[in-house]
Amino acid sequence: MVCLDTETRWNSLLAILERFLEMKLAISEALIDMTEEQILADVEFEALTAIVAGLKPVKIVLRKLCSRNATSLTAEGVCAFIFGELNQQNSEFAKNMKCSPVRRISERHNVSLVGLMQYLNFGRK
Repeated sequence: MVCLDTETRWNSLLAILERFLEMKLAISEALIDMTEEQILADVEFEALTAIVAGLKPVKIVLRKLCSRNATSLTAEGVCAFIFGELNQQNSEFAKNMKCSPVRRISERHNVSLVGLMQYLNFGRK
């Protein structure tokens, strides 16, 4: 099924790649019917799959951070979530995607301030 109503934005890459991977078999069959060569090698499809797997937690995190009730404490939680998710993946993409934010956050992270926020927020939803 063709998706006609798609907004192109900075965060549309995940949706585009997911749709492309869903249509992989149909695309391959169409190329065979046209006696064309395969457009991507299996290694390239594996790379696309790794990129999709790495971007899925980012989508979840961005939704949470963009909510009206997001706070600095929310950011702490979602950072822990995304780094945990990326640690579970063993792709080069996930490792590279995690490296730079971890370094930048460690430069700016104030453990005392985070502890104070957690103490003051204890018991609240």
